[in-house]
Amino acid sequence: MRLHALRRSLRAKLVIFLLLAITLPLTASIIITNMRTSSIVTDDKVKTAANLLYQGKTNLEHYLTTVTQASLLVYNGTSGGDTLYRILERGREDYLSEQEIYTSLQSIAFAVKEVHQVYLHAAKAERGYVIVGGNKKKTDQPQPSNAELLKDVSVAAVYEPTHKSGDYGILLPPYSVSKRVVSIHRKVIAIPSDEQIGTLSIDINTSVIDAICEQLYDNTKEQLYLLSKDGTVVYGPNSAEIGLSWHDTEGTALLQRVSGSGSSVSNSDTFRGVYVYDQLELNGLDWTIVKLIPNSTLQAGTRQVTMVNTVVLTVSGIIVAIVAVFISFWITSPIRKLTEYANRIQSGELDIDIRLNRTDEIGALARRFRLMMETINNLVLREYRLEIANKTNELKALQAQVQPHFLYNALQMIGTSALQSGAPGVYQLVMLLGKLMRYSMSGSNKPVALAQEIEHTTAYLELQQQRFGDKLQYGIDMAPDTGMLPVPRMILQPLAENVFKHAFDPAGGVMRVIVQALRRDEQLLISVENDGPPISESRLDELRSLIHQQSERSDQEHIGLSNVLSRLRLNCGEEASMTLEGGTNGGLRVTLHVPIPQESEEEVQL
Repeated sequence: MRLHALRRSLRAKLVIFLLLAITLPLTASIIITNMRTSSIVTDDKVKTAANLLYQGKTNLEHYLTTVTQASLLVYNGTSGGDTLYRILERGREDYLSEQEIYTSLQSIAFAVKEVHQVYLHAAKAERGYVIVGGNKKKTDQPQPSNAELLKDVSVAAVYEPTHKSGDYGILLPPYSVSKRVVSIHRKVIAIPSDEQIGTLSIDINTSVIDAICEQLYDNTKEQLYLLSKDGTVVYGPNSAEIGLSWHDTEGTALLQRVSGSGSSVSNSDTFRGVYVYDQLELNGLDWTIVKLIPNSTLQAGTRQVTMVNTVVLTVSGIIVAIVAVFISFWITSPIRKLTEYANRIQSGELDIDIRLNRTDEIGALARRFRLMMETINNLVLREYRLEIANKTNELKALQAQVQPHFLYNALQMIGTSALQSGAPGVYQLVMLLGKLMRYSMSGSNKPVALAQEIEHTTAYLELQQQRFGDKLQYGIDMAPDTGMLPVPRMILQPLAENVFKHAFDPAGGVMRVIVQALRRDEQLLISVENDGPPISESRLDELRSLIHQQSERSDQEHIGLSNVLSRLRLNCGEEASMTLEGGTNGGLRVTLHVPIPQESEEEVQL
């Protein structure tokens, strides 16, 4: 009975049609919006976690690089004198030599304030030395206690993941308390041969590593692990796991399949969520940071947004539905009145007065009806006409789609610590390194003053001179009228770096590097010249050809020159060029020909 009435009622049909036209798209919109919101929020959280891991990886790499460089202090003074290197090389065992050994080990220990102890084994003297907590210990040792860790390496450092510090086989008082440390082991080689003259180990406590890792996650909602290549936990949210193998078999299997950085979804019984990982890119170090974000954390933001979307859309739907019902009643009410008039006419009331105070189509219909009835009253009714008009409005719902000082402060802290520890040389190196990195890591593409570019290259050469000592001499000859001329950033340092890659031999004689800048007509000429081994003309021709090809098949060891030339032309036009020729005293001279811009007011970055 009700179904029959529904079929006969235009109002019921209109109400049902309007409700379906509103409810179905609105429901589909809620479902699609919630699904899309979940995907967007999840992707955003994973991307944020990946960016945070990259920052943490960079901080760890810089810190471990600093510790690794401290292990290279054993090579200081290779040119002569009673230095640690010379004592190991000659196998000396006298009192003065041992004092020099202790002094050098103490310097290494002070290079990084987190150093717990330093162990050195002198191969020729067959003796082991330890500096721990300011105490000095030694004993006869035919073999180094860390030989097993270094058996498969030649020169590179070996990083031992988190473990309890030991005594390196020197069981002498005073005894030190065992601490949780990360160790760096290195063979000491007699340069330039491969003869091993000793081994060096540095134990550092994990406070800085722990502090860096703790900044990378929320320990109440997420987990973060720093893992070595063999799966040992270097850092973890549970201190009981540190130093042990990672218990997560699915995560371990994932890291064995992938490399670099990325993420992976897990729906296993033990963990449901996303693994976000990033591998440290440091020579000799194969550690990985892994962050575990459970679905509950990923979906927390999604649930909030979904709830808001659902409530807003639902309330909007209810309001629209009420309006739709009201409109349907408002439209059909005069039709019902007309129907009543028609029924009364059918019953014989031909003189009925049809009055509807409306100006729309329904009002016009009533007026026509009334005129028709007036005609019927005067003539025989020949034909009944009834026109009923129905018009609907479509509604659309619119929704809006939910749409680094630490490094330099760390370098300043390390430099200040070195200065306070009586190591001004380390302070100078750290400050030079910070100056280099601040310049090279600037994201600006604006030109810089030539004086600033040469200052950066001078800092680089100064660092190399600190490394090679008297083996390197350099000079800067810059004409006074060239200092403020604009040049692209980072075009000189790669040329100076090539000298050390391809021409400099630390075991050879003194290397001289000259950087010269002068103005000739409308060009700025900048040259980097060394007096290394002579280069034949045929080899020069080959290099010129490779550099100017600028293709991916170019000799990779000369990609720096190609890169400089490409950037020079992109910034200064095709008139910019590079020439390669033999140096005055041998070696190679690379000259950049940079057009001087006509606008003297051209902006340079200072």
